[in-house]
Amino acid sequence: MSLSRRDLLATAAAAGLTGVLPRGVLAQEAKPFRVVHMTDMHAQPEMNAPWGFGKALRHAAGLSPRADLLVTGGDLIMDSFAAREDRTRRQWEVFTSALKENWDRPVVHTLGNHDVWGWNKQASRTTGEEPLWGKRWFCDLFGYERTYQSLDAGGWRILVLDTVLQTPDGYNGFIDEEQFDWMKSTIEGTPKDTPVMVVSHIPLIAPCTMLWGYNAAQGEWVVGGNLQTKNFDDVKKVFDKNPQVKLCVSGHIHLVDRYEYNGVAYLCNGAVSGAWWLGRNREFPPGYVVLDLYPDGRWTHEFVEWGWNPAGKDV
Repeated sequence: MSLSRRDLLATAAAAGLTGVLPRGVLAQEAKPFRVVHMTDMHAQPEMNAPWGFGKALRHAAGLSPRADLLVTGGDLIMDSFAAREDRTRRQWEVFTSALKENWDRPVVHTLGNHDVWGWNKQASRTTGEEPLWGKRWFCDLFGYERTYQSLDAGGWRILVLDTVLQTPDGYNGFIDEEQFDWMKSTIEGTPKDTPVMVVSHIPLIAPCTMLWGYNAAQGEWVVGGNLQTKNFDDVKKVFDKNPQVKLCVSGHIHLVDRYEYNGVAYLCNGAVSGAWWLGRNREFPPGYVVLDLYPDGRWTHEFVEWGWNPAGKDV
């Protein structure tokens, strides 16, 4: 069923833990808060995507222990950036139907660049005056007042950011000034003993972007502003002053890596759709990540293959 933000917060609070685990205590002595991070579903009617997304959800729903929260990481649909209204609506129907039929626990959504409607006005045949144009469709669909938010669950504070900024050539990874001020004040207002996880679609930083960035003609690596968050250095300065920030997770690149800098871990968590429903993307199959969050700031993660089949059938 579809869950409101109020339902999400109430359920997450009920599942939360109080107190702090001493360092070194075995994991089985306290129940972690389990988060499934599914990113880059690229839902569409074609490519067996409806079956694939549904199976991935069923696979995650069957985890033992059960997941407490699903966090989607953006690029929920194949593309609305350059799609007409009817095509965009059909893609959202595929996404929401699969979610409704296969997942019955709290969920919070992250905006991806493909979830923004009509920024390519020529291809989408939009004017920019449509009621659902831009990021409004995403917000209205999920009942969000804005494209970024925070919630408290399992002893953690989770910040969900919008790292998609419109630019003359399309989009870049960037956190605008209003959102940046909100992020800074939210983190600074978080108690020092409450760990923080930050979620974004475009990575704040991810070494795997270098795999896309080598320009053989120039003999140099050129990582575009559409692959990482361009004002990461300003973000990092906030993190440096607030050690409660422990973990940042992202998608967008369809690859898996882990990078640690100055006490913060940055995870790029692959893609449910793998290579856009064509199988593996480089070395990585279609999958999602399971995060177990402990209230003392410890965490574990595992990349999980959900069982992609090019025929679009369970085996």
